[in-house]
Amino acid sequence: RGMLAVELGLDGPSRAVRGAVAMAMLARRLGVAGIVLPAANAQEAAVVEGLDVRLARSLPEVVGFFRGAVVLERAPAVDVRAMVAAAGTDIDFREVRGQGAATRALAIAAAGGHNALLVGPAVGGKTMMARSLPGIMPPLEPDEALEVTRIRSVAGTAAAGLAVERPFRAPHHTASTVALVGGGASGVPRPGEVTLAHHGVLFMDELPEFGRSALEELRAPLEDGIVNVARAHGTARIPARSNLVA
Repeated sequence: RGMLAVELGLDGPSRAVRGAVAMAMLARRLGVAGIVLPAANAQEAAVVEGLDVRLARSLPEVVGFFRGAVVLERAPAVDVRAMVAAAGTDIDFREVRGQGAATRALAIAAAGGHNALLVGPAVGGKTMMARSLPGIMPPLEPDEALEVTRIRSVAGTAAAGLAVERPFRAPHHTASTVALVGGGASGVPRPGEVTLAHHGVLFMDELPEFGRSALEELRAPLEDGIVNVARAHGTARIPARSNLVA
C-alpha cells in the first residue's frame, strides 16, 4: 500500500504541496509502506523516518512508476537527533549587557515556561533580549522538531527541511485576529502566529497597539496550548503552546 500527494502544473511538472510532512507522518502511523511526493518537498519529507518517500518531478514519472517502468528517487535520510544537537541561535543571551532584572526574569521564564512582559523606554534592548530567549530554552527534542516542521509544512514554509531551532515569531501590531490565531475563510484552517510559535517564543512588540479582539482571542490558546477552529464540516484542534513575550 502507498500514498500519493502531488500537485501538477498545466504542462505536467510536479509542484510543491502543503502539509507534506503531516501526510508522511500520517502514512507512517497508518503503516503505509511509502508515499510519493513532489521533488520540491524532498527536504521536508526526508525528516520522517521509517517511511519510503519517493520523489516525482512530472506526471509521466508518476505513471511510469505505477506501471513499474520508472524507479523514482528516494528522499535522502535525515539524522534528526544529530541536526537538533548541532543547532545554534542567531543571538546569544550572553551578548546582553546590564539589565539584570530583565535578564533574570527572562531566565526564569525560559526555565519554567512562563510568559513575560518587558516594560521600559525605547532603545533599551527589550527586542534584543526577547530574540535571544530561544537560546536559553532547552533544545528541541526530536519529536518537538518534527512537530514544528509539520506546522511549517502545513503553512508552506518548510522548504528548508527540519526545524532545528525553537521558533521565534514577531507579528506586527496591525496583524488581524485570523493572522494571529489561525483559521481563514478556506475549507482547511491555516495556522496563525501563535501556532507558528509552537514550542518557541511569540514576541508581541508594542502590545497595547494590537486590536482588543485579537488579544481576547489569544487568551484561550495561551492558557490551553490549543486553537479550536470551528467549521461547518467539523472542528480542528491546532497546537499552540508557546512562550509569550510582550
